[in-house]
Amino acid sequence: MKKKVPLTFEHAMVRAASYLGHKERLRGLLEVTSNKSQRCYESLLVSWETLQIFIRMLRAWASGSYSAPADSILMIVAAVIYFVSPFDIIPDGIPVFGLMDDVAVIACVAKANLTAISNFRDWETRVSA
Repeated sequence: MKKKVPLTFEHAMVRAASYLGHKERLRGLLEVTSNKSQRCYESLLVSWETLQIFIRMLRAWASGSYSAPADSILMIVAAVIYFVSPFDIIPDGIPVFGLMDDVAVIACVAKANLTAISNFRDWETRVSA
């Protein structure tokens, strides 16, 4: 029997690169992410809104309507992959603690990409006006 190795953020970054050239695959990942975020709303708390921004940003990027730095997109895709993985550093099935690592990854990626997120939110406001 093959032993599963927990997903680390570094592994998620490697996997994220494969999504950048396959926008349909990325759209499928975003659908799974959106569904899981809805189910886990209460556990995500503050990170829920950040995750929703990640989803909107990636959807806009995948549709070609928004452009962002490649390194920001890569990190955000990696955070999404980490979030949807049920078997990461702290498996999601562990009550109370299962999403703590996911929340930490989302927060770290958001902090590392504050300018890109701010630019996206400004763009969203202009487009919806």
